Amino acid sequence: MSSADAVRQSEAQYEDFFQWDDAESRVRSIELNLPASGASEIFSLLAPKSHDRESEPRDEYLPVNDLMTTVHAIATYLVDSPPFYHAVCGDKENGIMRCLERARNRRCGSDFVHAVHDFNQLLDVERDADHVRPVFSKGAIPSELAVHVIEQIYNRIVAPTVDMLRQYKAFSNNVYGEILPTLISEFIERSGISHESVFIDLGCGIGNVVLQVAAQTGCSATGVEIMEVPASFANRQALEFERRMRLYCMDHGSVRICHADFCESSDVQLLLPTADVVLVNNYAFDSTLNQNLLQMFLDLKEGTKIISLKPFVAPDYKISARNIYSPESIMSVRRYPYWSKCVSWTDSGGEYFVQTIDRSRVKEFLAKRGMI
Repeated sequence: MSSADAVRQSEAQYEDFFQWDDAESRVRSIELNLPASGASEIFSLLAPKSHDRESEPRDEYLPVNDLMTTVHAIATYLVDSPPFYHAVCGDKENGIMRCLERARNRRCGSDFVHAVHDFNQLLDVERDADHVRPVFSKGAIPSELAVHVIEQIYNRIVAPTVDMLRQYKAFSNNVYGEILPTLISEFIERSGISHESVFIDLGCGIGNVVLQVAAQTGCSATGVEIMEVPASFANRQALEFERRMRLYCMDHGSVRICHADFCESSDVQLLLPTADVVLVNNYAFDSTLNQNLLQMFLDLKEGTKIISLKPFVAPDYKISARNIYSPESIMSVRRYPYWSKCVSWTDSGGEYFVQTIDRSRVKEFLAKRGMI
């Protein structure tokens, strides 16, 4: 889905972003070349009627900014050519990015169109010279680039009909909320996810976490979602993800979205023993569901990490004769803070927990008592 396609779904809410010299010069969209051979995307040149330069909420899509971020990302990460980078980003007075910025700030449509055409011509040259290749290590896409792709997908698939996601029962286990990209990147680093890892998101919502982890690390990533609407969005986003990554000539890990109850799914039961990292956004889960999850975690292999928004085991938990066979006894836990703009349901900070499957403490306890 192109930028123009996304705007077309709610075009009545958009208006011209630019000013034009005359009616004949006015255009409503423009083609931008992308790294893959012969690939391009049509970007709208409209803006939401409610657009405020000082405040751009996440569900307000501004195509002009999207186009500029795409140009910058291509020059910085996807074309291995210093002269190309300098022509686009390095010349702070007359480079293409600077020309785009000036045209945007002055609302000059003709200058903006001219700068895009210049970029397209330069990228054509680099494609012909076979310089289109990632400027980063394989299997380690920079977080800024991964997040740009995920946000593009969100703005095309989810944002136009985001109100559908608010149709849930309040105070239930199915309350919808998103973990935002900054915190996802921290989860990746904290848990050591690599291209060799198996990652599972239990309760994946619209799939943003699954896609970002697969893009950023190259790992195998699976999301499981019980609610029909978020699961449908997640599958649509996964399709757009596959196509968009091809347009950018970027590798990524495998992605799978399952519309299922993770407590009942046979697929989840088969997949859990292979997992290296499991994410559970259990912020709104009741105690019964958390206890069911604890029983499922008995199948996890040694060293698997479980990231959660509420702890499955208390940080001060101590093994005793009374609780030795409880699921909590095979976990060690660490608590970490997060700050504002990390989750969608609050502007305040909070904390998350990383539980690690560690059966050695149980063995030590039993050995000290001569029970093994």
